[in-house]
Amino acid sequence: MILLVNPRATRPSNRRFPLSVMAVGAALPPHVNWEIVDGNLPGTDVLAELAHHIEAGERRGDPVALVAFSVMPGPQLVNAVPLSRELKSRFPRIPIAWGGNFPSLYPAPVLNATHVDWAIRGQGEDTMVELLDVINGTRDPASVNGLCFRDADGTHWIGAERHWKGPDELPAPPYHKIHVADYLRPTFLGRRSGVYQSSIGCPYGCKFCGVISVFGSREKMQAPERTARHLTYLVREHGMDSVHFYDNNFFVKEEHARELAGRILPLRLNWWCEARVDALMRFSDDTWRLLKRAGLTMVFCGAESGSDDVLKKMNKGTTTEQILGVGKRAREHGVIPEFSFVFGDPDDPEREIDNTLAFIRTLKHVNPAMELITYFYTPTPQRRGTYGNVDAVSATPDTLDEWITPEWVAWMTHEDPLVPWLDERLKAKVTDFELVLKSRFPSVQDAKTAEWGKLLGRFLARRRWSNGDFADPRMLRLIRRIAHRTPEDSQAYGHLRAARRGT
Repeated sequence: MILLVNPRATRPSNRRFPLSVMAVGAALPPHVNWEIVDGNLPGTDVLAELAHHIEAGERRGDPVALVAFSVMPGPQLVNAVPLSRELKSRFPRIPIAWGGNFPSLYPAPVLNATHVDWAIRGQGEDTMVELLDVINGTRDPASVNGLCFRDADGTHWIGAERHWKGPDELPAPPYHKIHVADYLRPTFLGRRSGVYQSSIGCPYGCKFCGVISVFGSREKMQAPERTARHLTYLVREHGMDSVHFYDNNFFVKEEHARELAGRILPLRLNWWCEARVDALMRFSDDTWRLLKRAGLTMVFCGAESGSDDVLKKMNKGTTTEQILGVGKRAREHGVIPEFSFVFGDPDDPEREIDNTLAFIRTLKHVNPAMELITYFYTPTPQRRGTYGNVDAVSATPDTLDEWITPEWVAWMTHEDPLVPWLDERLKAKVTDFELVLKSRFPSVQDAKTAEWGKLLGRFLARRRWSNGDFADPRMLRLIRRIAHRTPEDSQAYGHLRAARRGT
């Protein structure tokens, strides 16, 4: 028996399909029994559920041979550390493995933790299968690509990178191993929203992003027919009416986008995806119209900066002219553009922040429906250098206990990082601006603010927005706080995030 753990990463109301552990489980040999334990489901006591499976396995003669955690930086790491520590304390004979983005980016602190026996870097499906042979004593762990462990003398062995497989080379998502209805949750897209990922990796080399340090600069796309087949199953068998695509770049080639749109158009899904502005600018108006008919409702683009010089330094490969162009074309075709910006150029943070805030005002004029996501820049390990004159690796913690302190959680989530080039005054410039913007133009995704709060916020923010007055909007902050019907969710990611504290 293998137990695959998806530690809590968000509130139960924001739970989504546990795609990572589903993919690993689907790749295990047919004779291996496996179960998913998802800490994001409501009322789940992960440790109690793991203990139940372990004890039941002993009774029926199928003992648990491995407990494997999928761990993302941020809130999921915070939950994974004490959980794996307590599990190892209670069941010391059972090996524990960690995979996912955090051990892929930072294997050293994982291997420094005595409650973790194995770390898996990169794509984990084949590595997990070979790790079972290691545990059974039939394979040398040093021969397994992607596997990391402690040698007998305590030194770290970091396995060679594994060659990545594309989605078409991997098994289909094992929806029979989860209760699908538990994960179809209301969003702005529909009443029964699901998630799906149809590609792996990213072909670009943005210097601020950790994706290429996990996947490398390559992307493998799934055949549109296969994507449509899986989505059709979810629509017909489980009533899914909308979907968030988790691909890092959903659109790479126009012909692929057109084929996929044509295949999913009959499903009548509303959907959200991520795309690059340069890719979208290459698409014809006919392709934009087809995507809209196929259900494209919102497209997330990493705009990142309002300065062409900073975009070049980031190795983004896009321009401010293209960002404005996508805003304009999205307005013409009735698609909501969601733009993210990374604030805090290490070399000249105040100038970069002022330039980018001014650019966002221009972008909002071009497309009033534009939605804003903001992040503060924090460095991550890179394959080809970092963005700005900072050392991305040497200053990070050596232990998991330090990683889960509030200061480092804020660093990982880009919420409130303690970095020398960003002081509280500069951060306040961004958060105050964001509050005025989102008060003047409430997000279509904001289901947590009472309608009276939105109306009052729009009215009070009108003059501030017109006059460019964003400093210390105390009244807007008070209204937002009182009008919130549920607590803000600091554990939600990306499009699931509520406004940052202070907004």
